[in-house]
Amino acid sequence: MLVELRIKNFILIDELSISFGKGLNILTGETGAGKSILIDALSGVLGEKMSTDMIRSGYDRAVLEGVFDIGSLPQVKQLLELSGIDNDDDTLILRREIYANGKGRCFANGVQIPLAKLKEIADYLVDIHGQNEHQNIVQVVKHRELLDNFGGLQSLVQQMHDLHKTLTEIKEKIESFKIDEREKARRIDYLSHAIGEVEQANLQPNEEELLKNESSLLSNAEKLFHELTTVQELMQDDRGVIQNLKKIEMSLGHMANYDPNLSPLLESVRDAYFSLEDTHATLRDYARSIDFSPERINQVEERLALIVSLKKKYGDTIEDVLAYAQNAKRELATITSTEEALDKLQQEYDSTLTKAREVALLISDRRLEAAKKLEGMVTSELADLGMQGTVFRVSIKREISPDGQIEANNKRYILYPHGLDRVEFLLSANEGEDLRQLRKAASGGEMSRIMLALKKCILDADIVDSLVFDEVDAGIGGKTAEVVGKKLKTLAKQRQVLVITHLPQIAAMSDNHYMVQKKKINARTTTLVEKLSDDKKVHEVARMLAGEVVTELSVKHAKELIELASQQ
Repeated sequence: MLVELRIKNFILIDELSISFGKGLNILTGETGAGKSILIDALSGVLGEKMSTDMIRSGYDRAVLEGVFDIGSLPQVKQLLELSGIDNDDDTLILRREIYANGKGRCFANGVQIPLAKLKEIADYLVDIHGQNEHQNIVQVVKHRELLDNFGGLQSLVQQMHDLHKTLTEIKEKIESFKIDEREKARRIDYLSHAIGEVEQANLQPNEEELLKNESSLLSNAEKLFHELTTVQELMQDDRGVIQNLKKIEMSLGHMANYDPNLSPLLESVRDAYFSLEDTHATLRDYARSIDFSPERINQVEERLALIVSLKKKYGDTIEDVLAYAQNAKRELATITSTEEALDKLQQEYDSTLTKAREVALLISDRRLEAAKKLEGMVTSELADLGMQGTVFRVSIKREISPDGQIEANNKRYILYPHGLDRVEFLLSANEGEDLRQLRKAASGGEMSRIMLALKKCILDADIVDSLVFDEVDAGIGGKTAEVVGKKLKTLAKQRQVLVITHLPQIAAMSDNHYMVQKKKINARTTTLVEKLSDDKKVHEVARMLAGEVVTELSVKHAKELIELASQQ
């Protein structure tokens, strides 16, 4: 519900705040007072196109705010939650800023949002009907949803949606299996070759590093052997280090017999001697391990060349090559087993399609029943609203295609997530005229009455909490005006309704009455809005009855109208 509308620096308005209540909110005022400015401002809050010439002269920006109670709108709460916007107290403040440089900003509860998100949220809040269009009901995309809600088909449509999703998923799996036979044969041949090549190589993790080390050793074997020979000679010949250390050890042994203080030196020399002996033995074994065989060198280089070749084809490392082979095995198994899997998927698809056909045809039958009922109700409402001869029809069509999934009546139809049908509301506003789209079928005033009739009929199916009717009284008067007022009053018992009217019969029905007027303040014309007390409401209705000169008779008549309205 719209709780408050705040306007600043907008067209003729300096700064204005209007609090709206539940039920029927009526706005009246002389022609040109600025009533349409309020609708323009609300439209701006709801995301409609704004232009820089709407900024009040002398200012660089206009600010529009709408405060909404969303306690009864779980869809809006969910949308805000998904968008990361807090709404703990069931209050939503939408803010629109328009700048003279052509830029603008939008906010929801203080969080800046794109204009598209503002419009998405606003679709659940207010419908404006009349010369300014924020009209869910004339959007063809909404007609099917409204008809389904009117007919109570929500659960069936959700079932249809789930079945359609399942069909799409199965179809995608089937298509992924259906590889061209030649391509399939080529892929099998390639995968088999790759797997065989990797398996035949019998690669081992870290093998490449070990082979590189061995290759380096083999390539330098002669140099190593020469150096080893030199070292061994220096250590072991008659004048080598080991022989000399042995002599030193023996001499120190004799000396330690005479002087025990030399024992530590003797131990140190013995340790060095034994260490060198061990080193010499190790070098001797190492020298024996050096392979001068050109055959082994060739074997290592060939092995390294094989590893490089496999890495170029299948991965940067041996581990990558081995992983590629494992993946290739899985893919090969999948391809070679497609026939069985494909048969299973096709059976699942056919079974789901049979169920989808059953549900889709049931929905179509139920839609036809709901459409006939809605047509009768709307036509009756339009007659009450002074539009006798107006024809309202619900067009339900299916799209025929050779590729259609659903077969019925020897034809194939395209299946949508909501079923087979494309739904559109059509209207002939005058007897003898062709049926046309709602948007094209009527004038502004007629459109408001058409919307009023539709809203009254599909009220329970429509989630929008606030309705605005501009020019709902265009071209009517007398008895019809009274009927329109009563219907608005009835509608306002279940929704918040805002109405701009020139008719006293409608104004008398108000739960909250606002008078719009222009005044000069500081030499500038400004639009003001006043919420009327009961006495002022009587005077305003009397003015609407009598014109500028309010008489005792017009006041008496106004009181009678208001009294009658209170009994509705």
